[in-house]
Amino acid sequence: MNDASPTDMNLKNLDQAMSAATRYQDWYDLAQQHDAYSGADVWRETHRTTLYDYVEIQTRRDKLKQFLSEGADRELLYALNEGVHGNMGGMGRPILYTRARSGTKHLIDEYVSLICESLVRISEAPDADISYLEKLDFFRRASHCYGRSALLLSGGAGLIYFHHGVVQELVNHDLVPNVLSGASAGAVVSGQLGLYTNDELKSREYFSSKRYEGFAENSLLDSVLGRVTEKEAKLHKEQALDEIVPMNLTFQEAYEKTGRYINVSISPAEKHQNSRLMNAITSPNVYIRSAISASCSIPGMIPAERLYAKGYDGKPRPYLASRRWVDGSVSGDLPARRLSRLYGVNHFIVSLINPVVVPFVRDIKSRQRKGFRNALSVSGLRMACEVLDYAEKMLERGGRIGQLTGAQLAYVKEMLDQNYLGDINILLEKRDFKWRHTLFEFKDGEEEGLIQAGRRNVYPKIAMIKNAAMISNTLDSILEELTQEALPQTSVKHHLYS
Repeated sequence: MNDASPTDMNLKNLDQAMSAATRYQDWYDLAQQHDAYSGADVWRETHRTTLYDYVEIQTRRDKLKQFLSEGADRELLYALNEGVHGNMGGMGRPILYTRARSGTKHLIDEYVSLICESLVRISEAPDADISYLEKLDFFRRASHCYGRSALLLSGGAGLIYFHHGVVQELVNHDLVPNVLSGASAGAVVSGQLGLYTNDELKSREYFSSKRYEGFAENSLLDSVLGRVTEKEAKLHKEQALDEIVPMNLTFQEAYEKTGRYINVSISPAEKHQNSRLMNAITSPNVYIRSAISASCSIPGMIPAERLYAKGYDGKPRPYLASRRWVDGSVSGDLPARRLSRLYGVNHFIVSLINPVVVPFVRDIKSRQRKGFRNALSVSGLRMACEVLDYAEKMLERGGRIGQLTGAQLAYVKEMLDQNYLGDINILLEKRDFKWRHTLFEFKDGEEEGLIQAGRRNVYPKIAMIKNAAMISNTLDSILEELTQEALPQTSVKHHLYS
């Protein structure tokens, strides 16, 4: 006997329809219907809740509306000088985006939009009202205080198509942050984001249609089972990368083309060395292709790589010639701390496909309590690290084969010992995860299925990403225009964060 009420049945049917939606607009229309049936639409309309300081947000919203309608630019500047923060009154809490399917409180949405409108109004105010230097000072301070978002793309070999869906959906909504980081498969996607503008990626639905024939033709399984030599595996990798990123593009040149800060994680081949984050600030002359090639060099399967950079004469030359580098996922899959230091990032969007850690990770950011399941996940990770550490020490005594195996376990342990959650987490779900996909072993339609899984997992996060990114993107855009005005006219795009 089925005791479910008509409302429960409607909600269940809508949940199923939302899971099957292949376009965001379709998903959003269903989400609004879901909120209407569940009563969440009333929750969105109502300001009052214990989850954030709605009185403070309402008061600030009313001030901004008043000053905008009166054209009181100086009052507007004074109000914003009191502070522009993404978590003002707790309004940035992820839990606020879980009560309704279609978004958070309308008060929060309206307040964020008014802040952006106010920032643009100040930037366009006549110099007689607010001088250029005063504007420049304000926007530099506001940008520093508010911070910015970054998109972090983990490694995961053939699961890369999940990233494709995530990135294409963010591109289509103009929500790709200017700061991006990738390791291994994530580095491949980041590198392509440095090649094309948003308009190019939108018009071509680039990431929806891009396929990696080179990786598919040269199976990673052969490398895992030792059917090909390391030299052959390296050749296969370079042939596959030829389809993706040109040899002669530096990080600086990519920044000048797209305005994006592409970051590629690489790990040292030697013990007791530090991982690196390659980008237009720390290594502007390094070739992106060289860094990606190193970040895709899986230890024990593909030889470690040397980096190359463009010299003052325009010719390639070794970079850190005595060092060799391997898969960035090993020790820097999601380098949040370094991005914070370099770019003032304080908000992280994570797309996670790393098959070593996906089974252990739960998105707890949107829950009020971490819960028992998360405690088990954390305990499982710790236990796995301890077991791997013990096994590594035992294998080191077992001759050359044991030492090689121990080295592989050390790499796995380093992966497990990292933090894999950000502020907004887009995680590959178990239902979409198959181990053979990591080896680029796909049946017909499975690449498209992974891409759609990435897009589908972004849909519920769009409202949160939009509110988190809207202010920082507005600040960056205005600050870039003001900074360029103050600099001599040149064909070189000046760094915003240096």
